[in-house]
Amino acid sequence: MGKSVSNYEDSRWMPPSPHREAILKALRLGRAHLEERGHNRAPLFVYEDGGAMELHLMRVVDGKLVAVAEAALPPTSTRHVDVCGTIDELKKLWAEQPELADTDPGQLRELLEHALRMVRRIEQRLQEYREFTTALQALASRLDALQPPDHAPAPGLHQTMVSIVEQGSSAVRENLDTLFEQAEALRKIAGDSELVLYGYRDGAIEAGQLYEAVRGARDWSQRQTPG
Repeated sequence: MGKSVSNYEDSRWMPPSPHREAILKALRLGRAHLEERGHNRAPLFVYEDGGAMELHLMRVVDGKLVAVAEAALPPTSTRHVDVCGTIDELKKLWAEQPELADTDPGQLRELLEHALRMVRRIEQRLQEYREFTTALQALASRLDALQPPDHAPAPGLHQTMVSIVEQGSSAVRENLDTLFEQAEALRKIAGDSELVLYGYRDGAIEAGQLYEAVRGARDWSQRQTPG
């Protein structure tokens, strides 16, 4: 489990305002999460749409989060947070600076590599969701198979015992076998129900574990509509 967003608000790797606020907003909305990479290495900002960039390189440019470096970006970083931003920049460069194919083809190749890397990261995430879905379906099938006992006889058992008790001690002595039989029947309903309850409880715990595993370090406290 990764650190919460609050652990990074004053991180030495966090860019200054206004970039800081845009980064924290994306994190709080669950659109991205931060991955630790070890001592003295900047955390990796991983966007849900495939982009990944070293936290300290992030800036807001034209209203969008991008990675900015004086030299070439490190191999761990994409320039944009998603494929859409990458393709938009490529289309602009192709249309306005086609000569880059001659003078700086590396810039174009880098963006194309970023796009492919993001698609692969998305595919990896899709696989994680497929595995989550398969495990959840198996769990749901096991829960559906649980068979709680019939509780319908419980009120009648209760009423029979109450009626005998209300008639006094002589009725209790005369109907001791009936009282014992009815009480044990009620106990069996409860005991068998408890076993099923434990099964449901364990299933709920397992479902929570599956959720935590697929969520990872992401903040999902707010549901974000795509777009």
